[in-house]
Amino acid sequence: MKRNKVKYLAIYEELQQQIINGDYLVGDLMPAEPDLQKRYNVSRITVRHAVQLLVDEGYVERIHGVGTIVLSQKKSLQLQNLLSFSEENKEYNLQSSLFSFEASIPASPLVCSQLDLPKSAMVSCHERIRWIDEIPISFQRVYCPSFISLSAEELSSSDASLYQLFRIKGYMVKKANETIESVVANEELAKILKVAENSPLLYVQRVTRDEQDRLIEYAEFFYRGDRYRYNVQLEIP
Repeated sequence: MKRNKVKYLAIYEELQQQIINGDYLVGDLMPAEPDLQKRYNVSRITVRHAVQLLVDEGYVERIHGVGTIVLSQKKSLQLQNLLSFSEENKEYNLQSSLFSFEASIPASPLVCSQLDLPKSAMVSCHERIRWIDEIPISFQRVYCPSFISLSAEELSSSDASLYQLFRIKGYMVKKANETIESVVANEELAKILKVAENSPLLYVQRVTRDEQDRLIEYAEFFYRGDRYRYNVQLEIP
């Protein structure tokens, strides 16, 4: 276990990796909390915190009278709350880098339609690569209308959060529409995400509005299919 990290995060990461690697298969029982206490020489509350992270991400489920069962070898992306990637993963070992930035380019017909802009309107475009535990898991391409001023300097930080920048600039994110589909990695995406060409990816399109109902973001996200799945809770109205 890595000693330079908070104990529960180190335990979580080790158990997560064991699930991803297939040491625990879907349907398997995880070790009981007392056994994990002994294995890692930590308190029960530390073990519970680590296991709860696995529950929150959709890897495992606690079942009363049975134990903790493996549900999936992929992390679940939640659909209940509108968060930036960095906000959604703030508890984890997240890194990112700015892949490209264009302060002003003509918007394509698709971008114009998504942001309700006139033909040949100018937009900014930036691309980021996201890692968790040094594994590339997401490639993002974001377009913003010209009335939102962004710079490479603002976006170049490894922990940059676009939604935080929006808030600083007075654009309070309110709601978004997302479209989700399965695609395969082309040569460029395969190289960026370190997967084989034609590997499955989750492709997410997001259009975001602020509190004044202004369209402030059109984004495309490519998530590694071997690392993510979507989870949504539905209720009868």
